[in-house]
Parts: sequence; structure tokens; C-alpha cells
Amino acid sequence: MVRLLTYAALAVLTLGCTGRAPAGRPPSTPPAAETPTPASPRALRIAVVDLARVTRAHPRWPEVMAFDRQISDLQSRVAAALANGPTMVRVDLPKVDLTPEMKAAIERMRPEVQQEAEAAKAAARQDLNTYVAQLRVEQQKKIEAKQAQAQADLSKVVDEKAQALSKDNQQFQQQTLGEYRLQLLNLKLKLEDVQQTGKGEADRLNAQMQAVAKERDDKIAAHEKANQQILQQFQTEQVQAATAQVKAYQDELAKEGQRLVDERSTKLTQEVRAKLDAMQVEFNQRLRRQQQTIVSAARDAQTKEVEKVKTQAQKQAQAEYTQVRALQEELQTMSRARARLYAVILADLRVETVGLAQDQHWDVVLTQTIAARGTIDGTDELIARIKR
Repeated sequence: MVRLLTYAALAVLTLGCTGRAPAGRPPSTPPAAETPTPASPRALRIAVVDLARVTRAHPRWPEVMAFDRQISDLQSRVAAALANGPTMVRVDLPKVDLTPEMKAAIERMRPEVQQEAEAAKAAARQDLNTYVAQLRVEQQKKIEAKQAQAQADLSKVVDEKAQALSKDNQQFQQQTLGEYRLQLLNLKLKLEDVQQTGKGEADRLNAQMQAVAKERDDKIAAHEKANQQILQQFQTEQVQAATAQVKAYQDELAKEGQRLVDERSTKLTQEVRAKLDAMQVEFNQRLRRQQQTIVSAARDAQTKEVEKVKTQAQKQAQAEYTQVRALQEELQTMSRARARLYAVILADLRVETVGLAQDQHWDVVLTQTIAARGTIDGTDELIARIKR
């Protein structure tokens, strides 16, 4: 935005600068018979003045700077006083000191309370140990019963398996004997026929019959051996399963036993804590009754000390408020003086600007504008004029 130098006198003077006749020479009267010839239009002469520079160059500007330094100092002092706030006064209350009789009472009651507390803790420990021993006996009986039941179940299952495999062996043996019976019977008949004719043929048939019998017996033995291995494997698996079952049962009982012990321990701990709390309450009540007299006397002394300090704090706060108020009034006075001085400087600059505009035949004087073609910078001339 362009801001004009809005001075009434300046506007009047600058608008009439170019049409004014020279001093001491009255304007000539044109002949009545002649027709006036219109004058050719003349371009406006626009000057620009840097008002900030000119103001700082004024001979009285150091006085403004002095005012600014004093105002800044006063503002800092006021801000510091307001920031610090009222002075906080610390009240050191007199300490309450127990009398020798009070200390003796405490020392006399402490062993009694400690003895009662230790007795309660010992009873709780004994109760918990008894409960744990009883629980172990019960769990051991349950484990032994579980082991006996597992052993009985194992024996029954293994016996049933052994009987089944034995029956299978018998069936296989009967089947195998039946398969080889005809072949051995034929060989036996042939052997009876050749015994009368030739010894060599009889030996061959006898050896063949023995080989067939051995093959039959080996097949039966192999089947029995396989069933024996099956029985052993089955027995091993059943033993492992029974052992795992008993172990799982033991773990379950151990977990359950630990839970029961924890519950019992928690219950006993709560009971002991309740007893100790009750003892502590009773102990504190007894101490409180003996302290009342001392505390009452100390409270009276504290009340007097607080009232004394409160009075001092009120006086100090009033003094600090008076000081801040005085600084604020001095700041206002200094600010008004600075404003009056600045107004005097601006008035002086108005007069000098009007005079310079008349001398230089400027039509318009701007105090702030953007650079444009045809404008005249009159800042240095105005500075030189006010420094004469």
C-alpha cells in the first residue's frame, strides 16, 4: 500500500507550487482583446522520502533512543518483578521432641509387642508344617493305591495277551503239523518198503524224512519266537504306559498339593498379618495417648510462629506490590514523554518537508512507496536540510 504524506499544509503548498508567480513580481494582466491560449500540461513531480531514515537523522533522535533504553530497562524490571511473584516465606516449625519418659515407654512396650508377633508367626509355621506332613501322607497313600491298581491292570492285560498268543501258537502248530503230516507219512511208507530191498535207499529216505520234520519244527519255533517278541514288546509298552500314567497322577497330586499348601499358607499369612495389624493399632493408640500432651504444647508454639511469619510475609508482599506499582507508573510517565518528543520530531519534519517541497517544486511527497520511474528520492536532501 502506498501511504501519502497526509499533512494539510503540505497538500496545499505542493499543489500550488508550480503555478505560483515569482516573489516581488505581480502577475501580468493579459490583454482583454487576446484569446487566452491553453498552457501545455506538465507532468507531476513526485518525490519519495524515507521517513524512518529521516527520523533517525533528526538532531533530537538520540533523546528518543535514551527514552527507549530507559523504557526497556523499566520493562525488564517490571517483568522480573511480576515473574518472580510474591516472595515465598518458609516457615520452620519447631520440632516435637519426645521426652525421656516417652522413649522409655516405647522401649518397654516394644519387646512385648515383638514377642507376641514372633509367637503368632511360630504358631502359623507349626500349623503349616503339620498340614504339609498330613497332606504328604494322604498323597503317598493315593500314589501307592494308584501303583497297585496300575500293576493289577498291567498283569491282567499282559496275561490276556499271553493267553491269546499261546492260543495262536497252538493253532499254528496244529495247522503246521497237518500240513506236514501227509508228506511225512508218505516218506515213512516208502521207507518201510525199501528197508527189505536196499540199505542206501532207506538211508536217503530217512534223511529226507528228518529234513522235512526239522523244517516243520523250525517253522513252528519261528512262529513261537515271533509271538514271544510280540509279547515282550506289548509288555514293554504296557509298562511304559502304566509308568507314565502313575507319573502323571503323581504330578497331578503334586500340583494339587502345592495349590492346597499355597492356599493354606495364604490363609495363615492373612491371619498373622491381621494379628500384627491389630497389635500395631493397639501400640499406636498407646503411643498416641502419651504424645497428646507434648503435641498440644508444640501446636501452641507453632501457631504463634506461623502468625508471626504471616505478618512479616504480608508486609513484604505489600512492599513488593508498592515497588512494582511505582515502576509501572514511572514506565507510563517515560512512555508519554517519549511519545511527546516523537510527536515534536514529526511536526518538525512536516515543516521541513513543506519547505523542501516548495524549494524543489515537488507536487507530491510520498513517505513510502515502491520504486517507480519518474519519482525523486528526496531523503538525503531532507536529512541535510534538518541538520543545518
